[in-house]
Amino acid sequence: MMNSRLFPVPRKISFSSGVLAMPPKLSYFVEEAGFEKAVSLLTREQDLSSASPGDAFIKFEKSSSPFQSIESYRLKIDDKGIGVESETAAGIFRATRTLKQLLQTNPSSIPCMEIEDQQAFERRGFMLDISRCKVPTMETIHELVDLLADLKYNELQLYVEHTFAFEDHEEVWKEASPLTAEEIRAIDEYCRERFIELVPNLNSFGHFERWLRHEPYKRLAECPDGFRRENPYIVRDHGTTLKPNQESLDFIDSLYEEFLPNFSSGRFNVGMDEPWELGQGWSKTLIEEKGKQSVYLEHLDGIRKLVEKHGREMLFWADVLLEDPGNAPHVPKSASPVIWGYEAEHPFDKQAETISTCGLSFYLAPGTGSWRSFTGRLPNALANLRNAVDSGMTHGAAGILVTSWGDCGNHQPWPTLYPGMIHGAGIAWNEKSDPEDKLAETINQFLFPDASETPAKELVELGKLDLSLGSKIANTSLPWLLLFSSQPEKLEEKLKKDHPLEKLQRAQEILSSSRPRLAELSKREGNAGLVAREMLSGIDLSARALARGQKILGGSRSENLTSSQEILSDYRRNWLARARPGGLQESVELLGEGLEQTD
Repeated sequence: MMNSRLFPVPRKISFSSGVLAMPPKLSYFVEEAGFEKAVSLLTREQDLSSASPGDAFIKFEKSSSPFQSIESYRLKIDDKGIGVESETAAGIFRATRTLKQLLQTNPSSIPCMEIEDQQAFERRGFMLDISRCKVPTMETIHELVDLLADLKYNELQLYVEHTFAFEDHEEVWKEASPLTAEEIRAIDEYCRERFIELVPNLNSFGHFERWLRHEPYKRLAECPDGFRRENPYIVRDHGTTLKPNQESLDFIDSLYEEFLPNFSSGRFNVGMDEPWELGQGWSKTLIEEKGKQSVYLEHLDGIRKLVEKHGREMLFWADVLLEDPGNAPHVPKSASPVIWGYEAEHPFDKQAETISTCGLSFYLAPGTGSWRSFTGRLPNALANLRNAVDSGMTHGAAGILVTSWGDCGNHQPWPTLYPGMIHGAGIAWNEKSDPEDKLAETINQFLFPDASETPAKELVELGKLDLSLGSKIANTSLPWLLLFSSQPEKLEEKLKKDHPLEKLQRAQEILSSSRPRLAELSKREGNAGLVAREMLSGIDLSARALARGQKILGGSRSENLTSSQEILSDYRRNWLARARPGGLQESVELLGEGLEQTD
């Protein structure tokens, strides 16, 4: 039997008698010239040498019988060698990811078997927020793309508000360490070599605060001098949403003109979510006359025409559209809504049914549950991902887009995104797989293949911290709320009602129990050591936050808390291990303000 299980789990594995002994040097032959690119990464990873058909140990061939999808493949292993078949280069590449696992984990011999495999969803995407302070280094992005490829994702979106170096708008991005056009093109090429589509993502209506806070752009704002709203509670001294008018469309078009040519993808996510203050300022009279949905849909259609002028198909966040589902039939078939929701019980099923009955192609977008937390909200994330996949299968979604946001300063440790990303990959490829009980093992397989000791177990267990607290706060972990609540006067009432002192103490004990092993691992080189150091930072922040909750409830202050100064020093070090310096100072200042409340 194999030394480790395959992931994502193939749809069908049939074992036969015998084993294939591995030769000291592996050779290969590619029958179809168009498959060379699909095989090239594996040849470098495994140091394969080219050979004639009769002498090759691994043969990549075009299938003589049709498959059900373009990424389907068949992998045959007998006592003479390995055969890989697909109708397409994409299918061959997915097969190489399975073959890579077999070769790496079975170095002397592989059981004879046949694997027949295909994806559940045509589009399996991952979206990373690079606009909330943290812009990853190119090395980090390359590592991410390599991991996505091994997990059989075929789409990556980098969420941009202002973190692209637009030539005439330096005032907006100069402190952000943005991606340049040259870097975007390099990432695009790196993705294409791994059969991943880098889909451009640029928010084009709401979440425009990084622009509208600057004087040259205030004229474009719905509320140039800021706004207030109660649910969710937001107070700003600048706008976050563009006016829904021609001037805004012209401005957005100028950004598209510079941004889009750097991408080879034919798709484009324009955002359009959460226009918080729409109707409070410039458009107030217009919306009173025509209604919010009518004004929004007209502006959405104006954006769609721009997108199609630039030769792309439009994706957009579906939240405003779903405020009045009766308007879904008015969306042109060339536009694809992306239905997002990040709680376990989000109504994906109902919303997907609404969109699918209109004949629209659509994605479902669950999340990793990592943001607005210090250790992740893993049980909620796993249920949220399963909910999205099940609803997508029922209603024929074109894709699953697993999202990792960075709201309010991007303070979560980087590795908290891995459990959700990995679990989401497994069920988006094979909806029937259920790898939750082996999540730590799978994390080890992909993140720490060469390490004897790893922090994978702690990463998973710390992700359950909110479960021990009995916490159920939408889109937020309790420790994060204790540090950053914008309405601190409501904290005591909430704690007394839902989080008694004994639960906070139990959570502190969980944090303390994970610390010694992570501290030992943190001394090591490589990814295992870095992840351990990052998770120790998450423990320190959680412990300080929970101590504030204990104090509010009249309990004694926890002992041995790491000082704020040391926490911030470690935070800076961990940040710069994966990300650029732009945005770090803003993130640190926000974190410092939160930590002051725990002193």
